[in-house]
Amino acid sequence: MPALDGTRTGRTRRPRGSTTLVRALLVFLLANAAYLAAFDSATIFYHAQVVAHVALGLVLVVTLLARGRAALRRGWSRCGSGSARGCFAVVAAFSFLAIATSLVLAVTGTASSYRPILVAHVASALLAFLAGIAWQAARGHARGARRVALALLVALALPAGARARRWLFPPPAATIVNPTTPPLTPFAEGGGENSPFFPSSVRTVGNRLIPHDFFLESKACGNKGCHPDITAQWESSMHHFSSFNNQWYRKSIEYMQEVVGTRPSKWCGGCHDQAVLLTGRMDRPIVEQIDTPQAQAGIGCLVCHSIVAVNDTMGQGGYVLEYPEMHRLVASGNPLLHALHDYMTRLDPGPHRATMLKPFHRQSRAEFCSTCHKVHLDVPVNQYRWIRGFNEYDAWQGSGVSRQGARAFYYPEKAKDCGDCHMPLVRSRDRGNRDGFVHSHRFPGANTAVPFVNRDLVQLKTTRDFLTAGILTVDVFAADEAGPV
Repeated sequence: MPALDGTRTGRTRRPRGSTTLVRALLVFLLANAAYLAAFDSATIFYHAQVVAHVALGLVLVVTLLARGRAALRRGWSRCGSGSARGCFAVVAAFSFLAIATSLVLAVTGTASSYRPILVAHVASALLAFLAGIAWQAARGHARGARRVALALLVALALPAGARARRWLFPPPAATIVNPTTPPLTPFAEGGGENSPFFPSSVRTVGNRLIPHDFFLESKACGNKGCHPDITAQWESSMHHFSSFNNQWYRKSIEYMQEVVGTRPSKWCGGCHDQAVLLTGRMDRPIVEQIDTPQAQAGIGCLVCHSIVAVNDTMGQGGYVLEYPEMHRLVASGNPLLHALHDYMTRLDPGPHRATMLKPFHRQSRAEFCSTCHKVHLDVPVNQYRWIRGFNEYDAWQGSGVSRQGARAFYYPEKAKDCGDCHMPLVRSRDRGNRDGFVHSHRFPGANTAVPFVNRDLVQLKTTRDFLTAGILTVDVFAADEAGPV
C-alpha cells in the first residue's frame, strides 16, 4: 500500500516518477553546466548545450512548481532533527533563488550588464547542492551525501582544470612572437608561392577559400541590441573604404592589373580586399567585378575579428583567418536560424566574445596592427628588388610613445599603442560596453580626402579634430659657435 511519502512499502521503495525526473534533470544540468563553464566554444554543439541547459532547466522548474507544496511537506516530514530542518530550509531558499534567476536570465541573457544575475544563479545553485549534501548527512543518509558531494566535486573539477590549463599554458596563437630567422627568399613569405593568396602573406586555416557572403555581414553586427554604435562608426571609417569603394585605390589596382596582371595585385588584396582575395575572386580582373558586393565591402568587422593568429611583425598581411562555424546559421538565409543565433549569443556571449576578441586584440594591439600597417615590395610584386613601403609599426616602436625606442627625447609615463590614439574611448550603450564606453571604430588618421568626397561631415570633423588635438610636436635644435667667455 502507498506510504505517506508517496513510495510503496515492502522490500523495495521505488521513487515517484517526478522524483526520478527531477534527479535525472539535476544530473544532466550539473554535467551540462560543468561543460559550459569549462569551454567557451563557438561551435554549434556548444550552443546546442546552451539551449538544452535553458530548455531542460525550464522543464525542471515546471516539475518543481507542479510538485509544489506537497514536495515541501514530504521533504519537511523527512527531517527528523532541527539541524535537518534547517538544512532543508536552506535548500528550499537557495533553490527558489536559482529558479528565479534562471527565469530572468532566460529572457535577458548573460551579457556583462546582467553578470550579477548570472553570478547569483550559479552561486545559489551551488549553495543549494551543498545544503542538500548537509541535509542528507543530517538525516543519516551518509552514502547519499557522499554521492552528491562526489558528483559536485567532479563537476567543479572540469571547469577549474580547463581554465587553469589555459591560464598556465596559453595557446601559441594567443601571443605574437617573431621567429628567430626571417624567410630566406621573398618566395617563402606567408604560405609560400604555392599559396592561393601569394604574394600576400595572408593565410586561412587549411588554406581554404572563405564563402563569398562571409565578409558581407558587417551590418548584421549592428542589429538592435548588439553593436549599432560601433557599426555606424565603422561605416564611415577608412577600414570600410579600403577597397574598390575608394576611387583612388580602385584606379591604382586597375592600372596595376592592366600592366602586370592580377597575381601581383594579391599583395594589396591581403590587407585591402579580403572579400575579393580570400573568396578566390582576385584571379579575375577587378574591372569585371567592380560593382559586386565583395568589391565594395572594404575591411569588414569579420576580417579583424576572425583572425586567429598573427605570425610576426613583418607585415604583408601576415595573419591567419578562420571561418567561424557559427556563421553557418547567419549565412543560411533562414530568419528563424538568424533569430536562434542571436538568442544563443545573448544567452551565452562568452564564445562569441572569445571568438571575436582574441588576447592579442587587447594585449598586443600594435603588433596586431603591424600585420597590415607595415609592408615591403619585392621581386614577386615589382620584379625588381626589396623596397620598403609604408611602415607605421617601426615608426611607433622607435618613438618615445612606445617606450621601446632608445633614440627618443621624451617618454610618456605610460606606454601608448595604436589603439590609444586611433581607437579612443567614446560613449556607447552597445553590448560589450565597459562603464558606458566602447573603443571608437572610426579609426581617425590623416585621410581627409575620403570623408570629404563622401560628404561625411562627422567623419571629416573627427579626423580634423584628431589632427589638431596637439598629438604632434616638433622640437627645433640650433647649433651656435661658442662665443668669447
